[in-house]
Amino acid sequence: MAGLTRDEVLKRIQRGEKLDRSDLRGIDLSKTKLVKIALDRSDLDGANLEGADLSQASLKRATLREAYLVGINLSGANLENADLEGAKLERANLSGANLTRANLEGAILTNADLSGARLSYAQLGAAKLGGANLAEAQLTHAELDGAYLGGVLGGRANLANASLVEANLEESKFPGAIFDDAVLHRAIARNVDFSNASLVKTNLSGADLTGANMTGSDIRHATFARAQLAGARLTGAKAAGVVGTGSPPGAVEAVWLDLSPAGDGSQRIENGVIPSVLSVGAAASGPVAMPSADERRGRYFGHGDVLRNATLQFDAGARVEIDSLFQNCTINIGEETELVIGPSGVLADCEIIGAGQITVHGKFFEKQSPGIVGPRHLRVSAHGALVSAVAQNAEQTRFAFDTGCQLRMRIVPHSPASAGSLHLGPPGTKPSDKNEGKSK
Repeated sequence: MAGLTRDEVLKRIQRGEKLDRSDLRGIDLSKTKLVKIALDRSDLDGANLEGADLSQASLKRATLREAYLVGINLSGANLENADLEGAKLERANLSGANLTRANLEGAILTNADLSGARLSYAQLGAAKLGGANLAEAQLTHAELDGAYLGGVLGGRANLANASLVEANLEESKFPGAIFDDAVLHRAIARNVDFSNASLVKTNLSGADLTGANMTGSDIRHATFARAQLAGARLTGAKAAGVVGTGSPPGAVEAVWLDLSPAGDGSQRIENGVIPSVLSVGAAASGPVAMPSADERRGRYFGHGDVLRNATLQFDAGARVEIDSLFQNCTINIGEETELVIGPSGVLADCEIIGAGQITVHGKFFEKQSPGIVGPRHLRVSAHGALVSAVAQNAEQTRFAFDTGCQLRMRIVPHSPASAGSLHLGPPGTKPSDKNEGKSK
């Protein structure tokens, strides 16, 4: 069915005829009442439906690319797998609509009502949602990279596992929302209301959280590496296992944080300890006993220590424990040296060289690839995180990865070049995604 006119469409509707799979490209159906109409798999590319009423309509797998849908009523409509790339949906009513797996890349949804809408796995890259209502919307696994969400009302919205890389959320309100396992890498989140929101294991690395309200939020195991937190409010946040910014967080408003693994308020910290937790990180397992002098047999770097741009040498058989922040450091370890990165230890942009035994309870992020060269034994415990390539020892390296650890690593076979040089690949080479993720 091809090339229907406006009058023909309206007559077919009056006769109760089906319109699914229709060719309606460029048609003008503005201001029409098309409640519950069935347009599944129809082609409406470039159509004009401004102000039309398509409430409870069925548009599954329909194409509406570049369609003009300003002020349209699609409340309760089914747009599952529909293609709305570049569509203009300003002030559209999409409340309760099903947009699961819909393509909305580059769509304009400024001031649209998406309250209660289902957008799981939807593609919203570079979409404009400024001032939109996303209250209680379902956006799990949605892709919103580079999207604009300034001024959005997203109370109790669910964005678990969503990707918001370099998205702009400034001045938006997400009280009680869920961002578990979401990626907000380099996102702009200035003055965002995340109060009582759940951000468990959320990646906020490099994000601008200046002035954000995270009061009472759950940020357990979240990553704040290189994030900006100046002026943020975090009183009552659950922060066990958090990866800190790696530098002083600035003036943060936080009377107390909860470091209990269960988030039950049983391990509160207050005042002076908080900046250290936000910059270095917090142990997921609560307070850690300080090792005795006999146990150390070498050097212990404790809570609150910060070491930058240093080169350290430890002799064979020594025991070194790092429970503090190291940045841009090179650590040379001798034969059978035992190097332990404690639960609060963060080695950011660092490298470790030598045939020792390495245990990672905290965090290790390589400076350049490979970041770890020649270890005899490498273990990452359940709450540890490792982002690095590892050049194996000449006699091969023994690896142990506890269930729950976080890995993004590449194992490089031993070569003569790796024994004295860290440049096994081009400068800036990153670990591949081959072994990325959580250990099983």
